[in-house]
Amino acid sequence: MQTENSLYGTYLGLKKVREGREDELSPKERKELEKAKADADLVLRRDGTFKRQITEGTWRLMDGVILFSPTTFGGETLDAMQRRTEEMGRTFTLRFVFNPFELRVQGDVLVTPDDSALILTEFRKTI
Repeated sequence: MQTENSLYGTYLGLKKVREGREDELSPKERKELEKAKADADLVLRRDGTFKRQITEGTWRLMDGVILFSPTTFGGETLDAMQRRTEEMGRTFTLRFVFNPFELRVQGDVLVTPDDSALILTEFRKTI
C-alpha cells in the first residue's frame, strides 16, 4: 500500500483508452487521443499541497485514493473570483473548478477513478 511519502513529486499526465475498450471509441475520441500529449501537470508537495496546471490546493491520501481540494485557480480564491466577476456585472460560472476531485493510486500510477469512463487520464511520476 502506498504512503503519502512515496507519492510526493511531479507527474506526467496522459489520456488513454481503458484496456479492452478501444473498439468503443468514436471518431472524435480517436482524434482527441491521437492529439493528446503528455505534460507534467501535477505536483504533489510534502506540505500537503498540490499544483495541477493553474489549480492549486491541498491533498491527502485516504484508502488508496488521493483527495484533492482546490483552493485557488489562476492564483485567485473562489470568493475573489466570484466577487470580481459580479463587480463586472457578469454571472459567475467557474465554481466547478473548485470542486474536489480524486485520483486512484494503482501501484506507481495515479488514474481517474471512474471505472465506467472510456477515456482515463493516467499520471506517472517523473521526479
